[in-house]
Amino acid sequence: MIVDLLMRYRAWVVVLFAVAGCKRPPARLVAGLADTVIVNNGHPVRMPVHVFDAAGHLLPDTGVRFQWTSGAPIPVSSRGVVTCKHAGDATLRAWLGPLVTQVVVRCRPVRDVLGGGVLNLVLGDPPQDLSFAPVDSAGRPVTLITAGVSYDSTIVSLEGWRIRARAPGRTGVDIYIGDTWAHWLVSVYEHASTVEGIRPGQGLAVPVRLAGGEMHSLQLPPSPPTYSVTIFPDRDTLRVPRLAMLGANCDGGLTTSRRNYWCFALRGASVVAYHPKEDHPKEEWSGMIGVWREVRP
Repeated sequence: MIVDLLMRYRAWVVVLFAVAGCKRPPARLVAGLADTVIVNNGHPVRMPVHVFDAAGHLLPDTGVRFQWTSGAPIPVSSRGVVTCKHAGDATLRAWLGPLVTQVVVRCRPVRDVLGGGVLNLVLGDPPQDLSFAPVDSAGRPVTLITAGVSYDSTIVSLEGWRIRARAPGRTGVDIYIGDTWAHWLVSVYEHASTVEGIRPGQGLAVPVRLAGGEMHSLQLPPSPPTYSVTIFPDRDTLRVPRLAMLGANCDGGLTTSRRNYWCFALRGASVVAYHPKEDHPKEEWSGMIGVWREVRP
């Protein structure tokens, strides 16, 4: 019994020494990108510092300490929490035991991100710009930023700040900068020449090109479920046809001269795009009638 316990004790000692031997000392501190950190937050944030051993393995950063050394008077705690109330650059000293590195902090606080809204895409069309503008508390543009993006990559893809449709459907796109963000509701439509047979959860886009006095009508299958109907421009036009709903009960009551409708279609309902003959009659107005049949009534 005593021999058995002694053997187990020796085995545990060997294991503990083996585990201790695998833990290698810190060899390198890395902060941000090339020891430069861009801060767009107005609220306190902790400096992102990574600790590596000589083999490049990531180690805990709990012992890293910080100190302001020069530049803009940015408040910084010993654990690396900085507060950027104004734009400016500062240099911090970060250390862990004998390891020391200099961290450049570029404070560019962002108060708001202008942009967002509703974005309509058609499958197969060229990508569109995802336009947004981060500004500071005085409304001035902030050009030095770090941004995070959230979206459903099965429906859309991003190429830089250009967005491309990948599959029919709807998704939200959020761009996060500092403490704020911009949000888009993106609908991806399929090209069509009619909305006959449209399914719940499906969006169809029908192109129209109308001279003065012309109109184009699309008959809608009766509800339920309800419809979202809109008209959006071609990429090469400034004016789009006007839109009217016939035989439908629409949100807000109006059924003419709006660009967006949410409606319950009665039997025989239709959506009509038209170009008034008295309004620029020599021009052709073009656009896409977007019809989305909702999933729920």
